[in-house]
Amino acid sequence: MSDALAIGVDVGATKIASALVARDGSVLAARQTETRVRDGGDALFARIAAQVNALASQANAPLAGVGVGAPGWVNPAQGVVLNAVNMNWENVALAQAIQTRLAVATSVYVQNDVKAAALGEWLFGAARGARDFFLLTIGSGLGSAAMANGALLDGAQFLASELGHLAIDPHGRLCNCGHSGCAETVLSGRGLIAETRAALARGIASQLRDAAALTTHEIIAAALQDDAAACAALQVMGEWLGIVIASGVAWLNPARVILGGGLGIAAYDVLMPIAQPEVMRRVLPGSDRDLMYARVQVTSSAVGAAALAFLAE
Repeated sequence: MSDALAIGVDVGATKIASALVARDGSVLAARQTETRVRDGGDALFARIAAQVNALASQANAPLAGVGVGAPGWVNPAQGVVLNAVNMNWENVALAQAIQTRLAVATSVYVQNDVKAAALGEWLFGAARGARDFFLLTIGSGLGSAAMANGALLDGAQFLASELGHLAIDPHGRLCNCGHSGCAETVLSGRGLIAETRAALARGIASQLRDAAALTTHEIIAAALQDDAAACAALQVMGEWLGIVIASGVAWLNPARVILGGGLGIAAYDVLMPIAQPEVMRRVLPGSDRDLMYARVQVTSSAVGAAALAFLAE
């Protein structure tokens, strides 16, 4: 169906974003509502279905389907979220729960949200034309997804490409996963704040010293003004980013590395000049030849989810 549209839904812990998307990735209509996890699963599924039904009613062409990007550990073959801590979900048949509440007959596809975002970049954004790439998203944690030889990597247990849990420093900070020194203990919002606090504790001069509560926005703004503590924290973050990218290059030999996530986008121009030399220091000679770095280009998370439906045709 060359003229078909798709509906994408991005389910987050705080909001549900959805969009009616054309085959070129353009958004024809969009909706958003609070997730309200505390209301329970049935109410949440009903809110998702209500958004999809409203968008479907605006479609002036056939629907290729509904794609849903969900947080956590997802089995896309069965449309099941195996575990999503922030949603209090375990073994939730999300595709079925949504499909039974739809007013239109169409298929529902579910995938991990970062993997859905990677597919969106491949169809519509910075990964177009690349058969081998990986995406890193720096936000509250470090998400990642990879494509090799034109195929998304899922893994035997659907947990491939969890670069956020590479043990960069086995004696480092405790990660939310229960292990120590995972990459996302530095490459995340809380990691940047922790590194800045550590710099302040070492006595590094900073305009942030009197801040009541540090935020990533304040730290990045301070770094752009050459604040010593903020720059020291971002230096560590950039070096760790380089180590993670180098590890990905060793495993996957990608043509492109794409950086996204709220913090990744905001700090891109600071982090990448630090990370790239670190990559060059650590990879096999020639493995980074012609390697391209890019920001994400698909800024709507729901568009990436819609890619699931287009690719399933």
